[in-house]
Amino acid sequence: MTARFKTSLMLIPLSMALLSCARIWQIVSSLTDVSRLFQNLWHVPIKISDSYDCHQNSTIEILSIDPFVMYINNFLSEYEVNHLLEISHDTFEQSPVYDESLKTVVDTRFRTSQSSMVPKTDIVGKCLSWKMKSILGNIQHIDTEPIQIVKYEPSERFRIHMDWFDKPRNRTYSRKHPKRPYNRLASIFAYLDDDCTGGETYFPEVQGVSRVADGEKFSRTESGKGLLIRPRRGNAVFWNNLLPNGTGDPRVAHAGLPVHTGRKIGINLFSHYYYDAPMVGGDEE
Repeated sequence: MTARFKTSLMLIPLSMALLSCARIWQIVSSLTDVSRLFQNLWHVPIKISDSYDCHQNSTIEILSIDPFVMYINNFLSEYEVNHLLEISHDTFEQSPVYDESLKTVVDTRFRTSQSSMVPKTDIVGKCLSWKMKSILGNIQHIDTEPIQIVKYEPSERFRIHMDWFDKPRNRTYSRKHPKRPYNRLASIFAYLDDDCTGGETYFPEVQGVSRVADGEKFSRTESGKGLLIRPRRGNAVFWNNLLPNGTGDPRVAHAGLPVHTGRKIGINLFSHYYYDAPMVGGDEE
């Protein structure tokens, strides 16, 4: 896809994660109408095909500044949700994990979900890649990984893990530069099917929500520690995986908690940070 992305002030959310807290609040306090700015920036459509327009009709809630985590309402349209469910319904296989040598293996002691990959040529997949890149704005957004759809049946889970790699991975998904050291800069997990109990996305090292938070979207641990996000169809959670020096941030360790009843389906989107290009403010390559 060759669409140009309007970065503008959409770079603010992730850029905040790379600044000091004091500087963050200086920026925020200087904006006279933040909500109107975000509203304008999140409604920029892109033409994917004659029958489908890709729209960013979302609103955000910042859940944590450091590490940076935000909630995205209406990240996916009903058309996009239904399309992804339809193309994946009979294509699921046991979900893999990466071993110490960065090879994919199946380890059901650690991850028991099933997964399916969205074809690179899929029109909705292209749209979601654009959406993620538009969110990143002035942060490096050269490439995203192929989108993974994941399904959790009762008792299935993904134990505590990080999306970033312990060491740079050299094999990319790009034809333009198939070998180039990179790590996963940002993650989005979006929900397609929320007909379940349990199955929360859990960040044990991130501050939990307040007691007055929306109980349809968030939950609280008994101790109040840790961030718990409930599956909600069409919504998503976004977080930054890397520190400004390019190393992984252990505070964004997270888990897909066991589904108790029903079924949870979601998608994983990952953006790449290439170590030979600036993390912030560089030209797209």
